[in-house]
Amino acid sequence: MSRVTESARSHVKYALEACNVKTTKSRSCSRIATFMSILLAVVLVATGCAPRVTGTIDVPVGDDLTTTAVEGTVVSPYGDTVALSIFKGEGKYAANLSLTMTVREVLDTRTIRGEIMPPIPFGELQPGNKVFLYLCVPLSEKANKLSNGTIVYKGDGYPQIVVGRLYDVTGVLQPGWQDYPFVYVTTASQIKQSSAGN
Repeated sequence: MSRVTESARSHVKYALEACNVKTTKSRSCSRIATFMSILLAVVLVATGCAPRVTGTIDVPVGDDLTTTAVEGTVVSPYGDTVALSIFKGEGKYAANLSLTMTVREVLDTRTIRGEIMPPIPFGELQPGNKVFLYLCVPLSEKANKLSNGTIVYKGDGYPQIVVGRLYDVTGVLQPGWQDYPFVYVTTASQIKQSSAGN
């Protein structure tokens, strides 16, 4: 009987050792599979889901008011003359306006239409009123089209400009503006993507 018990014990011990080896290998394979799945998910999110540039679009070229100012023919949209030094960014006219706006449309390389957001810099305007920016330094004549349909406008020194995003803008307010403020942005550094709401 002791031989049978010893033999049975030997079989049980062998079975337990074999089972333990299989369990250890199984756990190791399971950990590797889990790690590889997580790594694959991270790679897919980082590369596959992020919008990527799929092409470019042409941006209409805006009027360079500096040229017409040199010729002595420039007037503002409101009929007042505009100082040439504003267009050249010579600093004779200090920036006298600061506002936060949502970009609604990029009309051309020099003109952006926006919507004024609180706080409102003018007592007579309300949130949602339009503002037009004239960029003394133009945007690029090409904009990137992303895989999700977004158009990204760019230019030397400018942040990425995207319709619907908030931007903080400083510039020179057109004297005698009517209906909608017209703001001269003399350098690219005067437009910054707003930290609020983006």
